[in-house]
Amino acid sequence: MSSQKLITVFGATGAQGSAVVKSLIQSKNAAFKVRGITRNTESAAAKELANLGVEVIQANGFNKAEMVKAFNGSWGAFVNTNANDPALDGPTGPTDLDLGKTIVDAAAEAGVQHFIYSSFASASKMTNGAITVPEFDRKNAVEAHARTKNFKAFAAVIAGWYMENYLDKAFAAFFGGFPWTEDAAGYLTFSSPLWGGKEGVPFVSISEDFGDVVHGIFLQPERWDGKVVQVVSDPMGWGDAVGIYEKVTGKKSRFTPLPSWKDFNDQGVKTGMGTKLIFGYAQMTGGQVYGAPTDTSAARELKNVAAEAKGVPSEDAELMTIERFFRENFAQV
Repeated sequence: MSSQKLITVFGATGAQGSAVVKSLIQSKNAAFKVRGITRNTESAAAKELANLGVEVIQANGFNKAEMVKAFNGSWGAFVNTNANDPALDGPTGPTDLDLGKTIVDAAAEAGVQHFIYSSFASASKMTNGAITVPEFDRKNAVEAHARTKNFKAFAAVIAGWYMENYLDKAFAAFFGGFPWTEDAAGYLTFSSPLWGGKEGVPFVSISEDFGDVVHGIFLQPERWDGKVVQVVSDPMGWGDAVGIYEKVTGKKSRFTPLPSWKDFNDQGVKTGMGTKLIFGYAQMTGGQVYGAPTDTSAARELKNVAAEAKGVPSEDAELMTIERFFRENFAQV
């Protein structure tokens, strides 16, 4: 009988899920076996994971019977749902709350012992109803539902603002084009509302750090049972990040704050409208989008635990910084 612990990842081909998978398969100490659940096993991302030795299976998150089968035999599970999934677009159709509850119920029924869920704090609760971020509130409700199940250990992880957003030219258009398109004055301009509080935007590298943090929790599940873990790499203000970009690349750059979060141009699209609400939530809570002051200590500890399991030297186990991210991705652009 194999001594490997099977961990099943829902959303294995997404940004978070693939980062978790790629970190887990590098573990030398725990010898994890990884199963990835995806809607399309023939996609390029799914085939890439299969080539890495991941057991890739197809299952519909809305089908409880399929999900129970997908989770069978799993010691652990990581679950992330995407509110922007086209399957959730219908005005009267199921939401990510329905999806999340079905997945949680299936994992519990299948006997999963250690469950990690990618969650958010509730904007409605944090602002006493002044603002609602639907994705955040629904994910928080799924987290509450998961806490009622009899998992041996449960942890919620909350990712911050993806550094990788800077690589997305379409997303950059919401912010004036930075760091891809110059404005009329020849500057790369980042224009956005302020974050709020101490202006510590909770930047995180999903590709470099998120997977290791989740990996670290699986290595010590009882240590993190019941906890909410902030996955944040290098918090700082928008203007500070823009200044670092200019230093690294030598390209003229500037930050221009908008007077209010309500002035953010959401372009009438779902992604933009959600981002606008996040700015409102951040400002109303003094930047405390995690439901508490931003703190990198848990992420740093877990990064080191995962690095040791992967055999990575301690000097290479640092959380990604904005400066290193810009150097690695833009210094030669």
